Amino acid sequence: MDLDSLGRWDNLRGVKVARRLLERAHGVTLAIADTEGLLAHQRSGVLATPVAVCRAFLFGRDGFTQCDAHYRALGRGEPEAECHAGLTTLATPIVIEGEVLAHVVATGWAATTEEPERPALVTRLRESAPNDDASEAVRRLPVLDRGALASVRAALEGVAEEIVAHEQDRRARRASPDAPGLWGMIGRSPVMAAVFDLLPKLAQSDATALVLGESGTGKELAARALHDNGPRAKGPFVAQSCGAMSDELLESLLFGHVRGAFSGAERPSSGLFGTADGGTLFLDEVGEMSPAMQAKLLRVLQDRKYTPVGATAPRAADVRVVAATHRDLRAMVDAGAFREDLYFRLHVLVLKLPPLRERTGDIPLLVGGFLAHVEGAPRKIGDAALECIERYEWPGNVRELRAEVERWAVTAADSLAVEPRHLSPAVREAGGYDVAAAASTPEARAAAEGGGTLAEAIESLERAIIRRGLERTDGNRTQLAKELDISRTTLADRLKRYDLE
Repeated sequence: MDLDSLGRWDNLRGVKVARRLLERAHGVTLAIADTEGLLAHQRSGVLATPVAVCRAFLFGRDGFTQCDAHYRALGRGEPEAECHAGLTTLATPIVIEGEVLAHVVATGWAATTEEPERPALVTRLRESAPNDDASEAVRRLPVLDRGALASVRAALEGVAEEIVAHEQDRRARRASPDAPGLWGMIGRSPVMAAVFDLLPKLAQSDATALVLGESGTGKELAARALHDNGPRAKGPFVAQSCGAMSDELLESLLFGHVRGAFSGAERPSSGLFGTADGGTLFLDEVGEMSPAMQAKLLRVLQDRKYTPVGATAPRAADVRVVAATHRDLRAMVDAGAFREDLYFRLHVLVLKLPPLRERTGDIPLLVGGFLAHVEGAPRKIGDAALECIERYEWPGNVRELRAEVERWAVTAADSLAVEPRHLSPAVREAGGYDVAAAASTPEARAAAEGGGTLAEAIESLERAIIRRGLERTDGNRTQLAKELDISRTTLADRLKRYDLE
């Protein structure tokens, strides 16, 4: 499983509730681990645990390595085991279609109450992480009786069941004809149909590919789709942005270095070309590379070899390169800002992703797909809110749309449906849901320019306010009259006058 999927599991409401209950009721830790170790560590974080002994061991000598090694071995032993720190661990597998994808684990208690200070554990703790409070940390370790252990097991099983149901539902939605698209990319517009027609052909090739598109159009998603559905799918997928980075750092990141190549290079590094061996290397924002780095990349693409910083012998590059940029590389070549030979080397297989404003018909599909993954947001969006969304130009494209949907988990958390008032100001205003927009009618502009009467402008504004109010209140005339501080009789008269009944 990829880290994004695991991250969604960790944020499920049931997982959060079970974690909080186990911490409060028994003082133990709940986490998710796969074959690489604890999810919290893989996501560049630290396992959040109330257990002082766990925290001390984690930050002791080789603490993270030893901890993850224990969890990597979960599938090879009993569901109940002892971790490297001497604490008891329970694990429940997450099994989907016969495959164990990960484990839900609980840890952080001692197996018995023997010896109040448990000298052996105190000694190990002091050896691994010198700590004057080792005895106190060990003394405070929970000891679970049969009833407590049964409740911990039940919590793990419940969490595993929720994750399985969530994952099965997610897979079903991806395969459903109600969400047309390909390989996780959603859409049925003509421009996206052309993308979906080209993707499988590019995926089966091992040649360098170039993905073009504005920021936020899904270039990395397309690159991952090329990898996951091509001959290198079993190999690694490695992504790196080439923007806002010095030549020295980018060169070391891409090609690696030998020990002592520069100050601070205490250990050798294989670089991203080495890490991606047998797989795909996605280079985003390749148009931001300096001329010097462009020359180095060109050499790799031509010779299929690269030389780590400080090394004398080249290494083979068994890597498919997928590059991406939001820039017009042809224009950069003409301006002398991008090497023409590298341009032709990259411009072998080209996939152009359209901006969202050119595929507005896909917006309801995208919103529905995003809502299915946002915990706490309504599952329904009102017509008025959808009109605002479709009228907005989305300069940040699909990435901005997803961020907008995610904010509804906060702004619309207590509502049955998303309404204009839940939208961000720019999106809301695109649909005319503010006084300034309502006032900016053709009649108002004509009056301001001397081409119309004040009465026409006022009537136009009044009509717009009432029409938007009806949409906002779902036709509730009593509520709208109260909001506008007029009687229902006056409102009925205006509705008839403006043909809004």
